[in-house]
This record gives sequence, structure tokens and C-alpha cells, in this order.
Amino acid sequence: MINLPLNQYELSMVKITKRNVFFNLIVNGYLANTDGYICLSKEDFEQLYRDLFRSSKGHCIKSFSTNPPTEFYF
Repeated sequence: MINLPLNQYELSMVKITKRNVFFNLIVNGYLANTDGYICLSKEDFEQLYRDLFRSSKGHCIKSFSTNPPTEFYF
């Protein structure tokens, strides 16, 4: 059996509105969405996080962006 290294994921939140989350997806240290932020509903964002966390055996984090700083709109 071959043990392949697991991917590491970071969901860097840039903007949080009442219904949506805008974020960057970073995989193994590289930005995956080079055309702009990804936008998902808050429920879909949480489901994506849970799925990535499970599949990577805990190598997935959520963080608030510092450059640019995360914006909150409620």
C-alpha cells in the first residue's frame, strides 16, 4: 500500500455578509482561485469546510484574511 501525502487546505475569509462568505482557497500553500474570490452561502461554506477537514484528516483551517482585512456586513 502506498501512503500518499495529504493535501492541506486553508479557507481564508475575505468578506462575510448576511448570507454569503467570500474567500480564497489555498491548497498546499498555493492559491487555487486565481480569478477572484469564491462566493458561497454560509451553509455551503460550512459544508465545504467539514468535507475538506474530513477528507484531509484535519489538515484544513478557516482563517480571517489579513491582506486585505476581512470585512463584515450584517
